Amino acid sequence: MKHLIFFILGLIFGSFANVLIYRPIAGLKLNEPRFSICPVCRNRIKWYDNIPVLSYIILRGRCRYCGSKISVRYPLVELSYAIAFLVNSSVFPLDKAIAMSLVFLVSVPAFMIDLKKMLLPDYTWIVISLVSAYTNLRYYKELIILDALGAAVTVFVLLLLKIKYRNGIGEGDIFLLPAFAFGCGILYMPMLLLLSSFGGIVFSLSRKQTLIPFGPFIILSGYVLLMLRYLNINIFML
Repeated sequence: MKHLIFFILGLIFGSFANVLIYRPIAGLKLNEPRFSICPVCRNRIKWYDNIPVLSYIILRGRCRYCGSKISVRYPLVELSYAIAFLVNSSVFPLDKAIAMSLVFLVSVPAFMIDLKKMLLPDYTWIVISLVSAYTNLRYYKELIILDALGAAVTVFVLLLLKIKYRNGIGEGDIFLLPAFAFGCGILYMPMLLLLSSFGGIVFSLSRKQTLIPFGPFIILSGYVLLMLRYLNINIFML
C-alpha cells in the first residue's frame, strides 16, 4: 500500500513539477496564471484534461481546443517522478523515503531551469538544506559538526572561485553545493566537489564555452551521493 501511495504521489508531484519547469523557462510567474492553460490557444485546461499521464494518452498528446501538440516531456516527467518516489519507498524507511522524494521534487525543475536559463530557484537549496538538517540530526548526529565543516569548506572554495572568475560561479551554486555537501556528509564532500567539477569541465569542453550551468552537475552528483549515504553504502570500502 505504501508503494502505491508513493507512486500516485509521484504522478501528482510530477504534474506540479511540470509547472515549476515550464513557467520560469517561459518567463511566467509561478502563480500567474492561476490555472493551467494551453500555451497556444490560451484556453484553461479542465481538471479532467490535467490528470497525470492518463489525460495525455486520452487526448493523444494534443490540446482539446486547438489541437496543438503537447510535449511528450509532460508525461515523461510525471512518470519519472512516480518511478523515483516508488524506488525511494522501496529502499528507504518512511522518513528517508520522504526526504529523498523531496530532494527529487525540487532537483528536477532546478536541473532543467539552470540548463535553459542558467538560474537556480531558491526553493531548491532551501528544501535540500532542511532535508539535510533533519536527516543529519536524526541519523548522523555524531558527525554533524564535521558535516557542517564540510559544507563550510565548499562555500569557501566557491567564494574563492567567484572572486577569481566572477561570472564563472553563480550565486545559486554557492547555496546549492553546501546544501548537498551537508546532506552527503564530510566523507562524500570531496567526491561531490570532484564529480560536480568533472561534469562541468566535460560539459564546457563539449560545448566549447566557458560560461556553463553548474547546478545540474551538483544536483546529479549530490542526489546519487545522498542516496548512497542514506543506504549506508561506503563506496570507499567497496
